[in-house]
Amino acid sequence: MRNYLLLSIVLALHFTTGKAQTNQPDTIRQEDLKEVVVAGRYYRKYTTNNVSSALRVQTPLAQLSQNIQIIGPSVIRDQAAFNTTDGITRNVSGIVRQEVSNNLGPNIFMRGGQISSLRNGIDLTPLYRGPVPEDASIIERVEFIKGPSMFMNNIGDPAGTFNVMTKQPTGSRSYTFNAMLGSFDFYRAAIDLDGSFDKENKLQYRLNAMGMKSRSFVKFDFNDRWLVAPALKYQLSKHTYISAEYIYQQFRYAMQSPIIMTPGGFGSLPKDFSIHENSLTPYHPIDQNLFLTYNSQLSKDWSLTVRGSYIQNDSKGAYMWVTGVNSSNPNVLLRNPKYDLTRYIVYSQQAFVNGRFRTGAVQHNFLGGFDANQKRFYGDSYVEYNKTSGGALVYYPLDVNNPVYGAQVPNYSTPGGVKAGNTYQKAEYVSFYALDELLLLRDKLRLTLGARATSLQTKNVVSGATTSSSDVPVTPRIGLNYSINPNLSVYALFDNTFQPQTGVKGIAVVSNGATTYKAGDAIEPLQGRIFDVGVKKDWAGDKWNSTISFYSIDRKHIVQNIPGTIYREEIGASRSRGLDIDIKGELIKGLSMIINWAYNDSKVTHDINPTLVGARTPMYVKNIQNTWLNYNLPARLKGFGLSLGYQYMGGRGERYTTATPHRTPDYFRLDGGVNWHHKNIGINLLVNNLTDRKLVATPWYRNGLYYWVPNAPRYGRLAMSYSL
Repeated sequence: MRNYLLLSIVLALHFTTGKAQTNQPDTIRQEDLKEVVVAGRYYRKYTTNNVSSALRVQTPLAQLSQNIQIIGPSVIRDQAAFNTTDGITRNVSGIVRQEVSNNLGPNIFMRGGQISSLRNGIDLTPLYRGPVPEDASIIERVEFIKGPSMFMNNIGDPAGTFNVMTKQPTGSRSYTFNAMLGSFDFYRAAIDLDGSFDKENKLQYRLNAMGMKSRSFVKFDFNDRWLVAPALKYQLSKHTYISAEYIYQQFRYAMQSPIIMTPGGFGSLPKDFSIHENSLTPYHPIDQNLFLTYNSQLSKDWSLTVRGSYIQNDSKGAYMWVTGVNSSNPNVLLRNPKYDLTRYIVYSQQAFVNGRFRTGAVQHNFLGGFDANQKRFYGDSYVEYNKTSGGALVYYPLDVNNPVYGAQVPNYSTPGGVKAGNTYQKAEYVSFYALDELLLLRDKLRLTLGARATSLQTKNVVSGATTSSSDVPVTPRIGLNYSINPNLSVYALFDNTFQPQTGVKGIAVVSNGATTYKAGDAIEPLQGRIFDVGVKKDWAGDKWNSTISFYSIDRKHIVQNIPGTIYREEIGASRSRGLDIDIKGELIKGLSMIINWAYNDSKVTHDINPTLVGARTPMYVKNIQNTWLNYNLPARLKGFGLSLGYQYMGGRGERYTTATPHRTPDYFRLDGGVNWHHKNIGINLLVNNLTDRKLVATPWYRNGLYYWVPNAPRYGRLAMSYSL
């Protein structure tokens, strides 16, 4: 209701001041134009000069004092990706995914930390995990913001944020039909309908819908989903519009991800090995998301934007797990089922103004506003429900060398539903911010000064233990960008961030040589600070561009779960330093490319366990290098194209910090394909993992077992599209 109330107030203000608005000049200067859309259906443009309007700042990418990388629809289409967990991250330097929960959220790590997520510029990140990966059928572009973004939100890890922009009505009539089929019984169909209901183009619509069914290379796994996403936009006047968007998704899948555990070492089991049982209850999430937007160009120099959003996700299901090695027979896994019942809800409201004004010879680009957010999480998570009358767990043995399946695992449901579960968490914040970009030295030097003040409250109830907290941090920002010439600029950034951390702090109690824990205070927020410098260059008349950046990030108040308990503990601090290189665009006529490389040195600088000081941080990768090439063949073969790309990760750490690291294999995947397009028809055949390598993702070692997520062996996809 907060969203509707906020929009109602703004609409009332609009109609009461409508007469004054009609007196504003109708002319719009060139720099007022926010975005230019290329209409060609198969034109490959890998470079983008401007951020989306959802990121609030109006400065072109080359002139921003920050490294922001944008992945557009051409790249997503050429790589036959179907959601944000399906390889889109390969196109940005330094990104690695934690793949243990593929179906629950993107779980993206970069620059030594897990980055937070935005959708249409709105903080929809839940407290527990998620949001669910965005489907390609609704993605217009994905923007990766390296480092904190005070102009958006300073809640999150200092490594950065990514923003998914969904498809919006354009008013131009366009109907597109997409179909995809591939290995492992993969079938998918989607439609995209764009147009206007009236000749005046005042009431515009966009409808996206998708259905997908897929099996897996892993035994017993499957993934079925469908989505519908209608959007409406109404032009109240020449300078003002309102829009509404609704996204509804349903999923049904067997596993969060096909994780494997064994005492035999990383990658030691067959590719299709599974610890799952068909009798387990499949996961069944339902995800709903609503957006409301009001935008008004108040004058040629000032605009107002108000947004509200709501997201709710309900999910339940069961999975098998193995927590330690079987001392009597290490090759026999002692599996027992876990049950998850979760609901997360996020309300978000924001209002901001963009404006330009001068003080003497200095031009000011101003951004100011507020954000409000209310997060809730209800859950009955990691429930060990399958027990004997005496309370002992019931195990289902599985020999890794001779697996025999068919165990009948009983179903379970939480008495009283999700609100009667073992966990309730909430976090609420209201923040006010102001950002001023000063243009100096004939607009060659841009000095950005900003600050955000946030009032944050949290409450955690975990198995009866309750904590609460309240913080009012102020996070300043200073940025510099200098244009050496119109195609070359250098920048420097200093910014701060913090992140509320849920859970209950555990206090150790030692009695008779045994250690137990009791509830303590609330967990301190994670605090981060970054210093980032870089160089940006446009080449060959803006056909391709490059960005090089160096960064140093410090974090403190890092926490971890205390094994075998419901509590968490603050363990220390870390420092990440590194180099990112991104090259993107059309190198020569017909050859589009994405090349990136990242070097990261991320270590623990303080820890309650002295043996961990100097150890690698979770999900550490020393070197990440990705390349993607697409070549349109010459005139005699007009319409045909070839693609080739690879992903490489070397010097990998583990999912958790460990004093005695275990050697993890390097990662290399080679992909290639052929495509053809003619007028309104497009066909793309892509084969991934051409060399059929056994690929190990998200490795770690704990309690005598090696854990990892296998990636698919060689597989193909055939994507077809037709546009009207």
